[in-house]
Amino acid sequence: MFQMDLTERAALHLARLKKLGYDVLASDDFAEIETLVQQTGKPFRSPMFDTRRNDFTEGRAFWLFLKKGETIVGGLAAQQIALGQESFEHYIRRTTSTQYNIEAKLEYVAPPLNERLRGTLIYIGDLHISDAARGKRQVLREYSRIAVILSALTWPRFDWMFAHIPHEHRSLQDVYGFSSITHSAFRWGEPRPMLRTDDMAVIYMAKIDLTHTLGIVELDQPTKDKR
Repeated sequence: MFQMDLTERAALHLARLKKLGYDVLASDDFAEIETLVQQTGKPFRSPMFDTRRNDFTEGRAFWLFLKKGETIVGGLAAQQIALGQESFEHYIRRTTSTQYNIEAKLEYVAPPLNERLRGTLIYIGDLHISDAARGKRQVLREYSRIAVILSALTWPRFDWMFAHIPHEHRSLQDVYGFSSITHSAFRWGEPRPMLRTDDMAVIYMAKIDLTHTLGIVELDQPTKDKR
């Protein structure tokens, strides 16, 4: 059963994270989220997840915070996007212009994304890890995998899950456990949205990819990064 398998895998990743000395806090209380995001020390908000720009309603988005003791040391967010008949390209063009408050010049979306990312999507983003936890790859891996599984539990009827990543951080594909990556996903003219560069990649996976992953036994082996 898909949701039972998700629950068991979430418990595995959470146990590993706790062995490393960390825990998580999930919230969809948008007033609380605003306070907790500030505690992460994030210097800016992604417009796609900024609670001051988005009229999020209950059940549409949540945040997962990384904790060290009682201190919030990281955060990321997930939201459901029900595309319906809208294309991925049209969605990106429309929402970017609205949320960045510019007439964004989106010149190109890589064909694999337009072809594949359809139906109900889950977008994971706004990842920020404070200096206190940065560089701990095993911590980031367990934390990110919990976010992926919690997203699937929250919206089990999703078709695809995706995230934007800078080219230099493309190894996050493995951290998240996403099966596919498309480099040079977008090409922008001027004005371009903040932090949206032409060498950005999109990492993603279909629900069937996650189902396959859940069937793979993950051994709790020691890693070199136990900081």
